[in-house]
Amino acid sequence: MSTHPPIPSRRLLEAVETWGTPLYVYDEATIRERCQSLRELFGTLPYRLLYALKANYNPHLLRIIREEGFDFDAVSLGEVELLRRALGVGPEAILFTPNMLSDAEMREAAEQGLLLNIGELGRLERFAAAYPGHAVALRVNPDLGSGHHEYVITAGERSKFGIPRSDLPRAIEIAQRAELRIVGLHQHIGSGIPNPAAFAEAMEVLLGLADSFPDLEWLDFGGGFPIPYRPEERPWDREEIRARILAPLEAFLHQHRRPICFYFEPGRYVVAEAGLLLVRVTELKRVGSRWYAGTDSGFHHLIRPVLYGSYHHIVNLSNPHGPLRPYTITGNLCESGDIFARDRELPEIRPGDVLAILDAGAYGMSMASTYNLRELPAEVLYTTEGRFRLIRPRPDRAAFIEQILRQTAFVPPGDVAQLDT
Repeated sequence: MSTHPPIPSRRLLEAVETWGTPLYVYDEATIRERCQSLRELFGTLPYRLLYALKANYNPHLLRIIREEGFDFDAVSLGEVELLRRALGVGPEAILFTPNMLSDAEMREAAEQGLLLNIGELGRLERFAAAYPGHAVALRVNPDLGSGHHEYVITAGERSKFGIPRSDLPRAIEIAQRAELRIVGLHQHIGSGIPNPAAFAEAMEVLLGLADSFPDLEWLDFGGGFPIPYRPEERPWDREEIRARILAPLEAFLHQHRRPICFYFEPGRYVVAEAGLLLVRVTELKRVGSRWYAGTDSGFHHLIRPVLYGSYHHIVNLSNPHGPLRPYTITGNLCESGDIFARDRELPEIRPGDVLAILDAGAYGMSMASTYNLRELPAEVLYTTEGRFRLIRPRPDRAAFIEQILRQTAFVPPGDVAQLDT
């Protein structure tokens, strides 16, 4: 990993002067480079890249990713609606992989012409009864999972996702009875998979199932490509990827002579390293031998450290050459777990310093909340022309509270005008 922001520190401090903190900043060049590197990697295969919208759904970033030739992996009708309205994307560019879908959502998705990727036998039966003769895809649980934390392992015996291999004969029976065409098989074993070997092992499971599905048009191996968060971590070795992943796919095509397309669903890999969260130090506090550096952000803006125990490298932009000292970097929420880093050695931190929390472009803003009634950060894009562009303004506090009152139909005391209506 890089221990430096992808954008020059002096430019980041300029952004803070303009838009304040907390502030999410994204580097367009890094996003485009990650997209291009994946296209180059899979370039000799019949492949399709689907960006996993849940990693970061800012429409300005989606436009960049779309320009780089990606389609989309969507898991909710809200994500589908955003793609339609923001980018004019139709159902042909979306693979819809919901979880625990309701009947109403199923009907709406079918009416929109979305291809449903179904991971439950019960849902497959209800789809078959409602839409006989339609095309459908199956999400398979390959009975093994992997990921950077137990909460993001999305396959295996303890996972709620996918149809277990042992239930596939029943799925085929349901499909045949309703003349459904199973055009795709999908799996996703986890997020931030530590090494290509686990990915390749699950991939072999899906390849081994292909002959049982005569209408098959594609195999989707999901995402999970990791990025190196810690200084000692390294990205997947490209030669190992070629040996463990690309070579088996080429062998499959040569052996089966079927027009099969291979799908991949990167999310984190595309946007994580492009994003950083800028926060300002509001307080220094000593408790025993430990120094706490309090900031104007918290886990409501970046939940990964408290939810997954995740490491994010932190840089002191204001005092990069100060003497190294250990600090526990905290947020401003009324929660003991509101910690970005514990006992982390950083150049001397002073009140007012600006810290950059790196590799925050994925599952940062997309998982953010207004807990403690604190507003969301602003977001800016650093373009390939070297200019900043505001892509989401910081909410105004008064307007934020007014929205709550309006949404709850609450009438403040003495507001006669509202009482009359």
